Amino acid sequence: IGIDLVESENLPSPVDIAPALPSDAEDKVPFIIDVAAGMRTMMIRDAEDRVLKTGLKSDWSPKLVGLNPDRIEGKIKQMACGRGHYALLDSKNQLHVFGKVLKEKAEEEHDGFGVYDGNDLFDEGEVLDLQMKYETFGALCKTAREKC
Repeated sequence: IGIDLVESENLPSPVDIAPALPSDAEDKVPFIIDVAAGMRTMMIRDAEDRVLKTGLKSDWSPKLVGLNPDRIEGKIKQMACGRGHYALLDSKNQLHVFGKVLKEKAEEEHDGFGVYDGNDLFDEGEVLDLQMKYETFGALCKTAREKC
């Protein structure tokens, strides 16, 4: 379920993801394993590691995110949403970000998501948690320490 995005109503409403799936998967709606909600955004991940986004005027109905399978390193590990932003973290510490979140130029883009190397952004630190609130982005990182 999701929150109805009509400003005068805040009632839980079902989110139908079937129309956003590839035509060969419409009759078999997958098991949802993760949801991230922001101020006006929401991302949904299914058991097949497909990601859907919804919430903005351009994404009023859920839309499948066209992630580049050659740039996804492993599986999607975390998702975060803000006011008009989306962020994904894959299992190899790569960030996939939609919206003006980072000042650095993305290495490449796919379906509006810029790809960033988390190791470069966070001095080889492993991203443990992503958070987005309104237009603020935060990452909790485990840094490499020299052995004593």
